[in-house]
Amino acid sequence: MAARKKKQAKSARGRWVIFGVLAVLLAAVAVGIALNLPVHLRRIGAPVATPEPAVSTPVQRAVDLGSYGVTVTNHAGNIKALTIHPVAIMQGNGPWKKLHPLQGQLDARIANPFMAFPDLAGITTSTTAQSALEQQILQNVAPLLKSAEPGWKIIGIQLHPSLQSPPSGDS
Repeated sequence: MAARKKKQAKSARGRWVIFGVLAVLLAAVAVGIALNLPVHLRRIGAPVATPEPAVSTPVQRAVDLGSYGVTVTNHAGNIKALTIHPVAIMQGNGPWKKLHPLQGQLDARIANPFMAFPDLAGITTSTTAQSALEQQILQNVAPLLKSAEPGWKIIGIQLHPSLQSPPSGDS
């Protein structure tokens, strides 16, 4: 019987060795994982409000597009001088360049719909006619202004029309 007890002791010792080796391997895996995990130290307490990045609010800018005139015959048959002074309302952020190099292109894109407009005499009296001409000019100049000023977009055109007697020097 004494021999049997020794066999049990050897098998029990073998099991403890296997458990020991497994424990060392598991500890090594745990240490390896712990060393490779990123550690983020965080203060425990009241949450601190992080400042949001500064978002600049869009700015509006009125851009003078020139002055354009033509003589018209009003509904009463009188010859008058019609002048429009279009102003582009731009909105955006970023640097602003001068539009002087583009003035020739702007003149063509504004003068053509102005001269071809069917009811020039009604621009000063009819808001519908004025809005229609504003929309035509807006459609013509928007692509040019968009390419010239990438940080800005055109949100509207204001015409500022005036109808006056022609200068007395013209015959």
